Amino acid sequence: MDPTRLYLRLGALGGFANATGLVLYAYYAVRVAHLSPLELVLAGTALEVATFVFEIPTGVVADLVSRRLSVVLGYLLVGAGFVLMGAAPAFWAIAGGQFVWGIGFTFFSGAREAWLADEVGEDAAGPLYPAFVRRRQFGLLVGGFVGIGIGWWWAAGTLLIGGVLYALAGVYLLFTMTEHGFAPAPREGRATWRTSFAQAAAGLRVARARPVVVTALLTTLLMGASSESFDRLWGFHLINSFDGLPDVMPEALFFGLVQLVAQLGSIAALRIAQSRTDFNSSSSVAIGLIGSNVVTIAAMILFAGAPVFAIALVGAWITFWVRAIEEPFATAWVNRGLPSATRATVLSTVGQSNALGQIAGGPIFGALAALAGVRVSMAVAAVVLVPAVALYWRHRGPAEDEAT
Repeated sequence: MDPTRLYLRLGALGGFANATGLVLYAYYAVRVAHLSPLELVLAGTALEVATFVFEIPTGVVADLVSRRLSVVLGYLLVGAGFVLMGAAPAFWAIAGGQFVWGIGFTFFSGAREAWLADEVGEDAAGPLYPAFVRRRQFGLLVGGFVGIGIGWWWAAGTLLIGGVLYALAGVYLLFTMTEHGFAPAPREGRATWRTSFAQAAAGLRVARARPVVVTALLTTLLMGASSESFDRLWGFHLINSFDGLPDVMPEALFFGLVQLVAQLGSIAALRIAQSRTDFNSSSSVAIGLIGSNVVTIAAMILFAGAPVFAIALVGAWITFWVRAIEEPFATAWVNRGLPSATRATVLSTVGQSNALGQIAGGPIFGALAALAGVRVSMAVAAVVLVPAVALYWRHRGPAEDEAT
């Protein structure tokens, strides 16, 4: 099949399978599997550890063996992870499934886009990346409705069917994905642990020369740690901290609609923020980051301390919507003025900082939730973002490259 058509089709297929499988995950983990707050967070940590540890080994497969093989294996493994999570409503199955899912994700993250560039050329591939995102968003919306329909009568079925869809996508790729442009990476270009450490060292050298990069490393570390508490515990809080979900429709249907509103609002919030921000100005982007973090802190505290369900729901939605702004804005902010030779290194190092924050923060906030309660855990997670606001405030003026 034509690589362009296949790549765009993957955007829709992947989004559809992902939303079908995960739209009711939080409901399934809390209401069906009865995971404790600590178990919820540790299951998420299993996913983060897998993606962090296996990023380099799976990159070797994509660089030395085959991009096509790496992508196919990735979709098959993600499917297996989803199926394992849905096969048994128990901590071992959910945590194990998330670990397998994380390994699968590392197989196709990066390899999919590298395959496209190999097959059609870098210039032709460039415009296809945002088109892929648009197709994926469409697939996510449609898959969300399908997942709600399935979960209405079978909550575990969303994960099982989502996993089967991912696996079928892998089989489909096995028969339709061509690979004519791939050439094994030369020794000096291969991804290894040694090159990973060298990359981190290079990123730190750039950080010492550019205070903005130091700020980005610290803020993404804090954002990663803070996000783990909310991402893993918001469903538990809505279901167990009040008198159940509103008795206006079946619980699974209501919970799925909450997820869809969160997703639609996130898309709208990002587009509005992008249209009102001057991305050629570091100060404009920094002010946007200050505002988004302040609102996130307030919304998370509102969510954590809400006396009634309706207020908590509003706090959750606002948190979802505003956090959709942070990652692309943070990337644009640190990207301003970076030398071309070190740009990829710095952005990768910043991404690893976020992952480390999630891995370190997850168990801490899970233990805090077990000892002091979910409300305390999420309130403390919100306060963790306060230093990030202070750091962005210090750099709200024009960047050095803009001032000269």
